[in-house]
Amino acid sequence: MVGPSFQMSFAATAALVGAYAGWADYRAGKMRAPPAKRSFLRFMSHKLAIGAGGAAMTSIIAGTATALFAIWHFQRVSPLSLLANLAIMPIVTVVMFLAVASAVMMPFGFDWPFLYLMGKGLTAMIAISAWISEWSPVDAVGLISIQSVLLATIALVIATMATTWLRLAAIPFAVAALLAIPQVRTPDLLISEDAHLVAMPIGGGELAINRARSNEFTTDNWKRALRAETIVPPETFAEGALDIADPVDLPPGSPFYCTGDLCIGRHPSGAIVALAENRNSARPACGFADLIVIDDATAYNPCRDPSVLVVTKRQLARDGSAAVFFDPQSATARPVIRYAVEKPYRPWHEQRRYSREARGLAPHERPEKADTKPPPAQ
Repeated sequence: MVGPSFQMSFAATAALVGAYAGWADYRAGKMRAPPAKRSFLRFMSHKLAIGAGGAAMTSIIAGTATALFAIWHFQRVSPLSLLANLAIMPIVTVVMFLAVASAVMMPFGFDWPFLYLMGKGLTAMIAISAWISEWSPVDAVGLISIQSVLLATIALVIATMATTWLRLAAIPFAVAALLAIPQVRTPDLLISEDAHLVAMPIGGGELAINRARSNEFTTDNWKRALRAETIVPPETFAEGALDIADPVDLPPGSPFYCTGDLCIGRHPSGAIVALAENRNSARPACGFADLIVIDDATAYNPCRDPSVLVVTKRQLARDGSAAVFFDPQSATARPVIRYAVEKPYRPWHEQRRYSREARGLAPHERPEKADTKPPPAQ
């Protein structure tokens, strides 16, 4: 109910209800002349134009209402959504008919032809959507402020609930939402909630990550959020080939360099980031790192220096993924971290405290199965 699916569906439905209620009121108060007699061809052309215009307006209204929510959750827009919706609308109509027909014929065992054609229709819809998406001039738009989303929601509620000239009260909130869009600070580093993946913008549209093979869905979302164009994988060195005793020699904006269980990188602000597999490999980084991420739920802070920010797998399991902000004025200042889940927990977050990682336990290991095969015959 509180996820992107509900929010976008509610926004689209509310906008359509409000828009068409206002249009119905407008038409009810307008005097109209009786329709002129038309030929069959003109009559069908008129009906087709009305249908296409209605579908277009439906797409525009719903797309406008859900745009800010889509940007907030996925950092992307669909400028050609109107074209895509009009292109696949006839296919959607056929697919829905086939779905109902398959359900009706299922008790008699004749549902398979309808399901087969339904699958072909869905394949065509996906192909058309992918083709139009490739021609889209813009996709990633970066982060927007939460204030803009809240103001847009207020405007949407007022426009939907009001039935008189009070609908105009939504305009100031809608304008304020547009003005508040850029009032957001982009994170300097992102950490996944399983502590496996870390991403750091290093300038020039490049996004450095700590793993050569990363989760494509997560990295694509992070690229859009941080407006990055290129993923820079880590450079791996043999044990002892990378001198981690003097990492301050790394130039600002360096990607991650890994050796053994330790990776280090440097943000363009000058802050040094260290990624460790356990507490022992993280301990040497206490002398030079500003941020240490430990991919181990059993580990605790190995550093005595309070200015070093240490994030463990256990903290991320409890509080979700994290965004880190470095001080642009001082690379030695303690970074600020913001987690996805704030405490106290909401009811739908309570389960987070019961995972093995959240309780500080090591990953579960399955016991080895005993060999029950009888010995070979002599």
